[in-house]
Amino acid sequence: MSTIRIVDEQFKSLPLGYLPTDITAIGEYHYYRPGDTGIWYEPNKDTSWTGRKCWMIKEREGIRELEQGMYVEACTTIPMLVTGEREWRNYELGATVWPLRAAGSDCGIGFRYMDSRHFYWFCLSGGTEAVVYKKEEEDLIVLARASFAYDSDHAYRLGAHVQDQTLTCSIDGRQVLTVVDGSYDYGNVAIAALTEARFSNVTVDMTQPELQDVSARIQAKQDRLLAKRSHYPAPKLWRTLDLHDFGAARSIRYGDLTGDGIKDLLFIQNMESLNSCDECMISCITAVDLDGRVLWQIGEPDPRNGMLTADVPVQIYDIDGDGFNEVIYCKDFKLIIADGRTGKTKASMPTPCKIPHDRFVIYQNVTFDRIVVDSIRICNFSGSARPSDLLIKDRYNNLWAYDNQFNLLWQQYVNAGHFPYSYDMNGDGKDELVAGHTLLSSEGERLWELPGMHCHVDEIVIGRFDPDKDELLIAMSSGEDGFVLADQNGSVLVQDMLGHAQRVSVANYRPELPGLEYCVTTFWRNTGIIALYDCKGNRLWSGETGANGNVITPVNWTGDGKELILYSANARYGGLHDGYGDQVVALPDDGHPDLTCDAVDLCGDEREELLVWDTRRMYIYTQADSPKDVRYVPDKYEAHNYSNYRGEYSFPRWKDRG
Repeated sequence: MSTIRIVDEQFKSLPLGYLPTDITAIGEYHYYRPGDTGIWYEPNKDTSWTGRKCWMIKEREGIRELEQGMYVEACTTIPMLVTGEREWRNYELGATVWPLRAAGSDCGIGFRYMDSRHFYWFCLSGGTEAVVYKKEEEDLIVLARASFAYDSDHAYRLGAHVQDQTLTCSIDGRQVLTVVDGSYDYGNVAIAALTEARFSNVTVDMTQPELQDVSARIQAKQDRLLAKRSHYPAPKLWRTLDLHDFGAARSIRYGDLTGDGIKDLLFIQNMESLNSCDECMISCITAVDLDGRVLWQIGEPDPRNGMLTADVPVQIYDIDGDGFNEVIYCKDFKLIIADGRTGKTKASMPTPCKIPHDRFVIYQNVTFDRIVVDSIRICNFSGSARPSDLLIKDRYNNLWAYDNQFNLLWQQYVNAGHFPYSYDMNGDGKDELVAGHTLLSSEGERLWELPGMHCHVDEIVIGRFDPDKDELLIAMSSGEDGFVLADQNGSVLVQDMLGHAQRVSVANYRPELPGLEYCVTTFWRNTGIIALYDCKGNRLWSGETGANGNVITPVNWTGDGKELILYSANARYGGLHDGYGDQVVALPDDGHPDLTCDAVDLCGDEREELLVWDTRRMYIYTQADSPKDVRYVPDKYEAHNYSNYRGEYSFPRWKDRG
């Protein structure tokens, strides 16, 4: 049967040189694409690749080739590029592969690609054989292998014909391996290499009936989405703000600064210290109202200082109980309490002196005499009627707790992770602290540490999520330790190794299921995978979005008790998704900035607005039916403890009728 060529990639649309890439933490909470990559996207990145780039367009004898120029040793992160559609099923993939190190590791073509942890891979391997692998979570499973001697002086035409469950692989037109496996029924195509290799003439052919089936599947999916979207109010542009030279990326805060009951905004700029994006110091804070009028400013604004890949130590809170919010922040080695109305300093103290340790050392600052504070959390270690204590930390290691008069309550060092979580776990009126995988008492004493953990914790949420359990549960995105669900006694109930778990949120994403659901997204190694779990930690589904910057914030968009998940501000990949992973509210393709986003109730009807912005502009969207009288008023993540590493929650709550 004749076929139709649906991919004919000769790499002529891309300029010579390195393919744009970004091996930084920007994409943890920003939708960021460093440049045009044509039809390809790069799903994997590894911290060990920092400062290096995998892919480069080169020319040889009039032919464009894409070179993977890095040898990756014993690493589960495979340099790869992906194209195509998830709905592809039966097709023939071909690519010319020139191994530049014959005795090196694997290089070849991927197919039935579901995400970067689930696909088939046909490779030249070690100079001596051809192999078909199945990537399944952390494992690279050999499905078949055959002897095949090859060298680095020749290029080879690799082919994969996939028809239902039969996978037929060829080299230079000769069939070498056939596998029958039904693990993955659909998926994209990829080129991938753990060693230096060049790829050219990448093609995908499909029969006319199969192409029609693909089109039908895509159309059916689109029809289903349109039917779902009809039940949700569309976004309506409420207002736009010009951020001039004081704008910032995802380093803003919300709170009433003037005492008029209306939320204002803080934009926080920063500059690197110690030549490290992990040691950032605030350079400028600008307070503005919702009309964009500047209320006050501390420091000197500069649009070059708007981006960040870390946290900023700023909170808005009435720390002294005088009825007006203060701004608590750290700048130039001082912890400062400022009047929220004016920005004038009310009290300050020097930040603590550095404490070097030989444990939990990650990017530790031992250069400055005083620490560059990484974050601030408002806690209640003292057992007061309301939280009035301050927790500060350095990047990963040391914690200090103070009362609101700057009296030191305690100091501790642990593998603290990014943003410890305070909660009265035992009901004594005082907060305990989950710092990383360790529980500390209100006096800073170690109570327990989760066993078998090796990485740091990115985000934490604590609450009663499972109706079958009276006890508190602790949900963690624990980096290379995956998604972790523990009880309040320090027992690990669930550990799912879905990749480097970066963010976690908890909400009523699937109202038909008991309890609350956990949403988790990955970043390092396998980027952009989102998974949903039921209240007991069973994975309901997972999928790769094809984009970074997924903030997975729970959003009360309809006011009916069903929470949606905010992915990003991008019109194609972002918007609001339901508990099945479907994009049910799409942001308009109106030229809005899509670097980052958040959801905050600004109009006052208990539903959140969507804020999308970059360092120059902010757009705010409300619902097309706003304002609306709603009874669903969920208990949301507390506004006075914002962080780029906050595990977010939205716990169901209804207001009385009448």
